[in-house]
Amino acid sequence: MRKLARAVASMAAAAAVACTAACGSDAAPGPVEPAEPAVDLSKLDTGNLETKPTTYGKAVNLDQAKALEIERLANYLPLPSEIEREVKYPAVPWVSAVRPFVDFGSAAMVRRMDSAPEPMNAAAKGFLAGYVTAGRSDDETGLSYELENVVMMFTDEKSASDAAQALGQTDMKADPNNRQVAIDKYPAAFAYVKDNSPHYGAGMLHSWYATGRYVICTRVIDNVMAELDERDLPKLVAHVQHSIEAITPAVAKFPATPQDKLPDLLIDPDNVLGRALHTILDDPGQAGIPGVYDRHGGLQLVQGEDEIKLFEKAGVDRVAWKGNYLYRARDAAGAAEIVEQHSRLGRTYVRADSPQNLPNAVCRKYTGPTLGAIPYYCFVWHDRYAAEVSAGQLLDAQQRISAQYAMLVNAR
Repeated sequence: MRKLARAVASMAAAAAVACTAACGSDAAPGPVEPAEPAVDLSKLDTGNLETKPTTYGKAVNLDQAKALEIERLANYLPLPSEIEREVKYPAVPWVSAVRPFVDFGSAAMVRRMDSAPEPMNAAAKGFLAGYVTAGRSDDETGLSYELENVVMMFTDEKSASDAAQALGQTDMKADPNNRQVAIDKYPAAFAYVKDNSPHYGAGMLHSWYATGRYVICTRVIDNVMAELDERDLPKLVAHVQHSIEAITPAVAKFPATPQDKLPDLLIDPDNVLGRALHTILDDPGQAGIPGVYDRHGGLQLVQGEDEIKLFEKAGVDRVAWKGNYLYRARDAAGAAEIVEQHSRLGRTYVRADSPQNLPNAVCRKYTGPTLGAIPYYCFVWHDRYAAEVSAGQLLDAQQRISAQYAMLVNAR
């Protein structure tokens, strides 16, 4: 997966508004484009970071092609909040950040299995790639239930059907505390709960279900049930059923690439990923494979009701992740709106110094609980693009956002 990650790896003043009264029109004026300040790139401190965009071609190997295909599938998968309305909070990053995977040894699956990776790989004949979607029903983990769905793509329907049963049995047998249960509406699903488990207790249900060429692996963890040690099995089963009901029609609509055409998939079809700065990750909770998504797929990465509204308002149509985030909005006004919203201060954020000679960049510092937290975040927009970076040191964050700005300008 590390090889796979590496492989992937100035405007005029605001437009004048046409008059309405003199022209005899009642039409409201259009939005005014924000004026972007003039920036001398030679005066930016970009450290040793790259400032030129990257041009990508086709997938460099089959594993990368599989990852590109499953990232395409993510654009079709329902958001957790579209499965269960209350699951509108992001999942904890250390169990959800790694989303695409092509091997069961990936961090995307290791935390979700009782079995070792090798038996699972052996049980998944015909497996191509998988993608993780996840969320929580409450911002406070202890008061929430967590809904995780991993959708896996196989070469054909029989391989998927066989794998759903084989994967479920292999995983269940790896822990003697696991006990098989039925999913009422979907008797073909292989599901189990955990008895006498000190970690999950009564709150966990794991299911494997095949539909077409896909296997839907659903895991529900109800933290309240686990704490009280009181299992409400019908409630857990309902979450699995709702997941299957929502995901099945979504994957059926996906225009899958013929297997012999997978190597022809383009890494960066519309040159957005190439504009994103590739940086060393400070936050292990943000580890994953670089990729570019449409608006819906991007909301798998940047979750929440506020983000859904922001993406709509700003006209986001692409989200790229390559260690930092890059958003392509409808126009400069949309990009500036993203920076304004994402850089807001609050109870746990205070303003930090912006980089020198980059007046449209803003930075903030996180002051909340410090365990595993990244303190510094910087944001900037250029033309229709908005970017955000994070780092453990302020100078590093300042250099990253400066390099990202220069890269956006140089991409024109």
